[in-house]
Amino acid sequence: MSNLENNRIFPFVWPWKGFNNQSLTVNQILSQKSFSILYLIIIWSIIGILGFASTRNCEDTWQLAIQCDYAFWVKNLREDPLIFVRNLFTTLFLHNSIDHILFVSVLGFLLIVQSHEAIFGSKTTALIFLSAYLTVAPFFGVFYSVGLDLFPDSRFIQFAFERNWMGGSIGMFQVYGALATKSRKPWVLLIIPFIFEAFNLSVLGIDLHISLMHLMATFLGYGISLWLVKK
Repeated sequence: MSNLENNRIFPFVWPWKGFNNQSLTVNQILSQKSFSILYLIIIWSIIGILGFASTRNCEDTWQLAIQCDYAFWVKNLREDPLIFVRNLFTTLFLHNSIDHILFVSVLGFLLIVQSHEAIFGSKTTALIFLSAYLTVAPFFGVFYSVGLDLFPDSRFIQFAFERNWMGGSIGMFQVYGALATKSRKPWVLLIIPFIFEAFNLSVLGIDLHISLMHLMATFLGYGISLWLVKK
């Protein structure tokens, strides 16, 4: 982990720069940002081989079917707990549209994740990113499962079971929250996701379920990063 001072509000670096804003050689980029590069190679390779996944259509082609099998379904927590756990490690590599994967790739990795990786290192970045799928995802799986028992007629709860959930965005938001610990004014970075999700909900019509996962991941990432720094 670097000793970068918290002297900037937005602690982002360009993909070809190091944490002190120094230019990197190709070999240095491959070494210092290996997690970001590897993840991007994997998700774009999946798109190239299988095409885009679907949140509901799991029958039209074998490519859709196999991706549905490995996506995160809340219902699997009860129906098949082992598959539920397995898919926590696979759903992060699946994306359902061009805007979905570009959002994760460009805003998520080319701006946020590789910046965190430049400052904290590949291992810490990978840990924080992957931990989102072992914390946020299971939490909401349990939350909606218990919610269905308590409020079986709630459309909000029922909707969580009607589709699958996939992609790298909650990992991205968890890394974003962790990156806020390197900001001179962390509260500025932490308030941005609220504005972003308000825009998503009111203008783009994104599901509230997604916004809640993003916000939880942001603050969990911030807390995890503070804890790691104190260790």
